[in-house]
Amino acid sequence: MEKCPTCSTPLDEEGACVTCAAQAEGLAFLFRSDYASGREIMGLLEEAGMTPHMERVPAASEQEQSHPRWNLYVPREEVEEAQRYLGKDWRSLLADEAALEAARRGTEAVDLDAGGEITCPACGHIFTTQGATVECPECGLGLGVPGEGE
Repeated sequence: MEKCPTCSTPLDEEGACVTCAAQAEGLAFLFRSDYASGREIMGLLEEAGMTPHMERVPAASEQEQSHPRWNLYVPREEVEEAQRYLGKDWRSLLADEAALEAARRGTEAVDLDAGGEITCPACGHIFTTQGATVECPECGLGLGVPGEGE
């Protein structure tokens, strides 16, 4: 998959970059995530009186064919307000020790090929892999298939 030389967004079938096109139309990129997370943040921004936009990003991998990524934008004149608003919300998590621990787990790599115990990045449950597909027995998070890492 070819990527934009300016922003590294995967290019669409015509070789165009959706992120750069949105910015040319006056939108400012905030972040890229799954649909549910993007919709949640979009709803918060709308409640705060802003006008966010979401757009599906061309798939960069086979996994993204079924679980696409989405860009979240706001009009350029709303970007500072949106960043301030979202930053205030995220800063409140810094006082929550469980949220900090979850964030730490989320930054650690999970090596399915190493064997032994794995700590689930979502819930923190420690378990040993079993079967062809690794899934946390506590929360159900699918971690992939050993031998198919990138």
